[in-house]
Amino acid sequence: MQCVNRVCVASESGTDTGPPVDAGPWGCLGNVTFDAAPPGNVNVVVPLIDLTSQKGVLASDVFARICAKIDVQCNSPLPNGDAGVIVSPDAQGLLHLTIPAGFDGFVLIDPIVPDGGAPSDGGDAGQPNVFVPSLVFFNPPVEHDLVYSTIVMVKTSELVQIATIEQTPIDPQLGAVFMQTVDCNSNAAEGVSVVIDSQTSSTQGFYFKGGLPALNSPSTDKTGYAGFVNAPLGTRTVTGTLSSTTQKIGSATVFTKASMISYTTLAPAP
Repeated sequence: MQCVNRVCVASESGTDTGPPVDAGPWGCLGNVTFDAAPPGNVNVVVPLIDLTSQKGVLASDVFARICAKIDVQCNSPLPNGDAGVIVSPDAQGLLHLTIPAGFDGFVLIDPIVPDGGAPSDGGDAGQPNVFVPSLVFFNPPVEHDLVYSTIVMVKTSELVQIATIEQTPIDPQLGAVFMQTVDCNSNAAEGVSVVIDSQTSSTQGFYFKGGLPALNSPSTDKTGYAGFVNAPLGTRTVTGTLSSTTQKIGSATVFTKASMISYTTLAPAP
């Protein structure tokens, strides 16, 4: 059996050219390969939802830019097909992106502040309660048209609440990494434990349980969501394993920036 892009086919006559097979949620592990990226562009839909309301994030809330991996400040955003460089979610909270096949950069999502200022311009009124600036990293690189994992956007007050539940004050000089774990069928994966390659004394990992962060949980619930707050800045790698067997499912590499959330997906990988 061989699983290309996590789609498994049966072996026939010594070759992996048989019909697609249902290998179960984890049957592809150890057999995953990825095709070379085809030429041209792909269309990707990225759903954005509000953590509290569970409704779509609107164009009045955020805007996005597509950025090359090397352009960490996104000073030269890439065009979204023929639609320019600024991307706004539609009325359902969906970002519609046109990117090169195999794109391994990121999408920078910035909040729209009511008075038109930057999120750090709270002044005497304090930090405005807007969505936390975020970086979305595609893992694995996108090779065909798809709907990506839902990005659960968090407001500044909500991030503080998460940290309060974790008994870990947010350090504005550090970053955060949030992820969704998925199985061989690209469904949200329960029972996955995640680790990060570097921590500070205040780094705290968590899993979502019943819509709330849980410190003492050993693995993801059916939503597949997990994360780390107060993560060290720079290039970070998160790795997922099956909590029941400790078998590795895959890793994802992102970079973290101060007072921002880096999002990715942990999926079965070679």
